[in-house]
Amino acid sequence: MTDPLPQPLTIPGSQTILVVDDVGVVRRIAFRVLSEAGYRVFDAESAAEALEVLTTIKRPIDLAIVDVVMPEMSGVDLTRIILDRWPNTRVLYMSAYQAEVMVREGLQNPGVMFLAKPFTRDELLSKVRAALQQAPKRNDEEHPTRRKPKQ
Repeated sequence: MTDPLPQPLTIPGSQTILVVDDVGVVRRIAFRVLSEAGYRVFDAESAAEALEVLTTIKRPIDLAIVDVVMPEMSGVDLTRIILDRWPNTRVLYMSAYQAEVMVREGLQNPGVMFLAKPFTRDELLSKVRAALQQAPKRNDEEHPTRRKPKQ
């Protein structure tokens, strides 16, 4: 019987998360819970602000938690931009809307990580841990929300 591979040591504050949601209370709750759990957290209320944060910070984002339904640009469209520019970013979608809305927004692939709102502290932390354990998609791998190039 072989020993399981040891889990890599994660130093508190070494993993960075961006929370993108147009609802302030959701951002504040997620920010507080994740910060208290030892993550370095940034937040944005819109796609434009999220892209500004991503271009100005000096370290990569390990995980983007993105609301699917936002004004001006959907979370799915924002994620496509993020993954094109920062392909090592993991993504966790969140929404309070039904599955039909999710399909309309482009999340037909059941392999995407999803957090239903409203969420509890334990649900948020569990989903974040699961999302961070996934290997980031490489440029040559297909992410569920990345559009395939036209032939």
